[in-house]
Amino acid sequence: MEKIMKSTKLVQKILRILFWIVVVVSVVSACIMIASLIFMDDTAVIQGVSITIGNYRLKLSQGYSRAQLINILWMSLANIVLYGGLSCYAIRILQGIFEPMTQGKPFNTAVSDGLKKLSYTVLIFGVVRLILQLATNMVYDQMIDISSLFAANMVESCSLTVVGDGDFIIWFFLIRLFRRIFIYGETLQQLSDETL
Repeated sequence: MEKIMKSTKLVQKILRILFWIVVVVSVVSACIMIASLIFMDDTAVIQGVSITIGNYRLKLSQGYSRAQLINILWMSLANIVLYGGLSCYAIRILQGIFEPMTQGKPFNTAVSDGLKKLSYTVLIFGVVRLILQLATNMVYDQMIDISSLFAANMVESCSLTVVGDGDFIIWFFLIRLFRRIFIYGETLQQLSDETL
């Protein structure tokens, strides 16, 4: 039990450091995006815009103005705020799950409650990620005329397809399963305490 308590205390320290790293990176990135939105000159032309198509990364030679980039900047800000906020929330939940374990109580009700919150956070995170991925791709598609990047006699048509990753659903059910195991452990712990 002592070894488990030590290792969970180490995990708690790592989570605490990770939380502040996520906070700092999110705040700095959000401030950079906000500054870009506010202070970017309307006449400025941004060079070096790149897009990824499958395994290919294309650096475009065309420059883009603030008016053309404004939607991408807003979408980037939304991504930073939502991912940063949800990541911080998930880290806080994990800290709450590991807290009883640092005290030698792995089958505390706080653990199963935390696992329930974590499962729904993973589900929400996955759905938000799919929505933001779709929205970001649509904004890029609006901004960049993809079909003009290819030789007209080589490409007949060009369409946007967004393929989402549904792994978050599997993680949701796995975490729910772990929660059931911990609830069963809580029941056994309670019965053991009552017999003593």
